[in-house]
Amino acid sequence: MIDKHRDTLLQSQNVRNAYGDNRMSLRQKITITLVLIVVVAVALVPAIQGIISSNSQAAETPPSAAPEEPATGNNFDRVLFAGDSISVGRDAHLLPESFRAITSRHLKAAGTESITTIAKSGAKLNYIAHRKSLPKDLDLAIIELGTNDAGGNTPTDTFRKEYQNYLKRIRSVSPSVHFVCLGVWYRPETQIAQDLDTVIQQTCEANSGTFVSLSDLYSNAKNRGPRGMQTWKGKSDLFHPNTAGHLAIAKRLLQELSLPATS
Repeated sequence: MIDKHRDTLLQSQNVRNAYGDNRMSLRQKITITLVLIVVVAVALVPAIQGIISSNSQAAETPPSAAPEEPATGNNFDRVLFAGDSISVGRDAHLLPESFRAITSRHLKAAGTESITTIAKSGAKLNYIAHRKSLPKDLDLAIIELGTNDAGGNTPTDTFRKEYQNYLKRIRSVSPSVHFVCLGVWYRPETQIAQDLDTVIQQTCEANSGTFVSLSDLYSNAKNRGPRGMQTWKGKSDLFHPNTAGHLAIAKRLLQELSLPATS
């Protein structure tokens, strides 16, 4: 009986020991699990902080401004054309195809508000320069004069004095005006054409203006004639710029004005 009782006690003790071992094993598992959770949490803290910081910066940083588009306008609110039959538009098939009309369209498209034309077929510099009417506060003056002086053999010294006086007269009522001075539309191999072009260039540049040569355009036979074609201003000749010639002049002028050189 005593031995049976001892065996019973031993079995009971073994059960308790086994149960105790199981309890220790469970505690260890819980402890290890908690430790792992803490380790993972600690490892995730910097990443979470980085995400929060990024979101905060994104919320606080204003969107960058859109790049400004380049201006397409010009500073030539008030413009003057002064010239002879070429500025009138002689021998362009239609008036809107003349260099003055083409240039005017581009100026207006770029913001020009007022365009005045003082031009007459056959006019020499002296005639236009002494016209009483002259607009004030001009921003741009396009001078196309000298062709009839070349054909009429105006003395170079006389032409120089008249050209300078005309530019001075314009500037006296338009202090901020910019001059663009076109050369003569005449045979470039002649001495008079070369002399007058030199005068126009020197005088224009001395007044902070820009000289635009037309001699090579005149030399291109495609820019003149043919004779006898019907135009808006009568029959064409072999001298005045035709439609192609007017377009060539306009493109060169528009290039100097930094405007798109299209028809």
